[in-house]
Amino acid sequence: MFATGEDHAARMRHELHTPLTSIKAYTRLLRDDLPPGPPGEGAACLDAIDRNALRLERYVDSVILPLAATDRPMAREGTTDLVPVLRDAVDLARRVAVAGAVSVHADVPESALVAVDETICRHLVGQLVLWLAIAAPARAHVEIALRRDPLPSIEARVVPHGELTAAPQRRPSDEPQKPGDLRVARAVANLCGGDLRLEETAFRLTLPATVLAPAPR
Repeated sequence: MFATGEDHAARMRHELHTPLTSIKAYTRLLRDDLPPGPPGEGAACLDAIDRNALRLERYVDSVILPLAATDRPMAREGTTDLVPVLRDAVDLARRVAVAGAVSVHADVPESALVAVDETICRHLVGQLVLWLAIAAPARAHVEIALRRDPLPSIEARVVPHGELTAAPQRRPSDEPQKPGDLRVARAVANLCGGDLRLEETAFRLTLPATVLAPAPR
């Protein structure tokens, strides 16, 4: 894949910048079409998408394109260890969930490096963990697992009171809350090269690892 030097880098620049340019242009058009008045949730969502599209565009120029030109794997800039990020999010969620007697537990490895800015990681992980702790019914348990392979991912779910933690099936809580207010989190995860899957009381967040391996020639 990374075999033709500058020509290939130029083609990659075109392929990667084209969708980003479309995202920025469309979000700004939508922003301009919003009715006058104090900015609401829609404006905040569009502004967040625009900011992160710009951040991803800078990342393409500073990391992806040099990788294409050098034809070798390289560490990505903006490396963040998800372990302390998740631990801080869990600590906050426990303080919030104590009122509902909800317990929160995270199973984490020694480290899990991702190629995403730490501020973005803390925003994403903190918002998702806090949402799940609030969505959990009284006396429930929030179960979180951070995995490194095949890609760094955080899986979390609410275990209702009385259900064994090890049970493989997932059941919605007694008072399920739709994750519609997490549209910005999903958009930010996608712009970072990750993926966010949401259920009523569960989520799976996958983020890009810190090293890209070259494709076979």
